[in-house]
Amino acid sequence: MKSNWIKLFAAAALVIPGMISAEEPLRQELRYNQVQQKASHNSYQRREPLLVQLHDFKIRCIEFDIHARPFAPAFDWWVYHNRKGDATVCDRLSECLTEVARFHQSEPEHEVLTIFFDVDGLGAPGHKKSDLYHQIEKFLPPASILKPGDLMTACPGAKTLQESVTRPGCGWPRLNDLKGKFILVVSGGSSSFAIPAYQLDSELVFLVSRDTRPENMYNSPDRIFFNMPGPEPFASLVREAGFVSRCYWLDSRTKYEKAAALGANLLATDDLDPALFPWTRTDQTDGWPFKIIK
Repeated sequence: MKSNWIKLFAAAALVIPGMISAEEPLRQELRYNQVQQKASHNSYQRREPLLVQLHDFKIRCIEFDIHARPFAPAFDWWVYHNRKGDATVCDRLSECLTEVARFHQSEPEHEVLTIFFDVDGLGAPGHKKSDLYHQIEKFLPPASILKPGDLMTACPGAKTLQESVTRPGCGWPRLNDLKGKFILVVSGGSSSFAIPAYQLDSELVFLVSRDTRPENMYNSPDRIFFNMPGPEPFASLVREAGFVSRCYWLDSRTKYEKAAALGANLLATDDLDPALFPWTRTDQTDGWPFKIIK
């Protein structure tokens, strides 16, 4: 069924000649950490289907909360917020990933799509880390996933992920090189991924730091994503250090614009519809979903 939102935004896809030509060369050189984007908070819980969020709203950062309890099917996870039965547009992880795969198939050269996960119950029978990775790779082509090991390979001499994006001559990948790619990030439950060990050369996911104390920024040298509630000033320090920040609970114009002013990369909000919440827009008139951090 064709979405009503497609017609609504069709006009916005028309580019006035010369409007973005001066910016285009700069876009080619931009790295992942040099732009801001609207992010969908608890994407499964929003009233808009995932394909509307991705295709029509130009959102390139989504979030799934996945649970092995109560009695999730083996090798699959329930998707809900606090308890089974909470509203969700996709009941299982396999259903959510099916929608993501449909988007990827329809727009194979899409701008990089970042997926955050909160993971509950990792390690239970049928729900081990290897099971999760296998499930993800059933739907997302392995070659389309930017892995921690890819950053290490691209920065010879780096010993940690933090070094891989900050050493001279290294850095985050350029957006142009990330077209059609996915970045997978675990926030809630990330400690489970270190059991028995977090191996940079074999992991699919990046792990988040939720510690917003500046003095602790470098205490976990393999964490280059930082997640924080609201417009935390710590986001500015993360940007200056060369890492990536995500601020969530940005559900008022004041909070959203404050987080944007702080230079947060991923602006996570429940207010997704740009027609109703125009102050959340980071997409450009030609459909490019990002805003350059000045």
